[in-house]
Amino acid sequence: MEAFFANIFHYPTVFFTVLLLVLAVYWFFAILGMIDIDVLDLDMDVDADVDVDLEGLTGLAGLLVTLGLTGVPVTVVVTLLSLLAWLVSYFVVHLFFFWEPGSLMGYLVGTAVVPLAIAVSIPVTAQLIKPLKPLFKKAYTPPPEKVLLGRTCNVRSTRVDEAFGEAAVDLDGASLILRIRAKADAGLKRGDAVVLIEHRPEDNTYWVVPEHEFKK
Repeated sequence: MEAFFANIFHYPTVFFTVLLLVLAVYWFFAILGMIDIDVLDLDMDVDADVDVDLEGLTGLAGLLVTLGLTGVPVTVVVTLLSLLAWLVSYFVVHLFFFWEPGSLMGYLVGTAVVPLAIAVSIPVTAQLIKPLKPLFKKAYTPPPEKVLLGRTCNVRSTRVDEAFGEAAVDLDGASLILRIRAKADAGLKRGDAVVLIEHRPEDNTYWVVPEHEFKK
């Protein structure tokens, strides 16, 4: 047991140990209902039948999409990733570290182990969350097209043209993500208000026009 505690508080494993302790506190409060499980989630829904503009997703959102770490709350991804990286780091320290704690070589090699442990853990985490994704899908019955036509929604993609576009529309308190299309010369961008004027069942898209044009 003494060796175990020595390893988990040995650099670099201590980096992941502290992170897991923070996550443990988070999950404790989440179980008590004091924090939402999706408190860290991004405003991003990625599904197989939804257009994804990878160029438009920047920062953490784009990274998660690229690595296949979407479909479950970010907190679940971070927890699994941290746990796996902790295991990798622990066994590296336990089996291969022969340097005294606090030595220069120990810090140099340990610093290299941190990104290595994360890199090894990413594909494993991506595989582990796959069976969890159906549990977090928001189930809803798509409303009839006529209910949506004439509604105002907000563009959430970086562009909208005849081949690509996404918008979010509020319906009875629920936020729906729709695939939209418009003329490229309309210059629509993220955050613009548009109106749904036509549903195209062949590809389940909605033709939209800028809100200011619709009200003319």
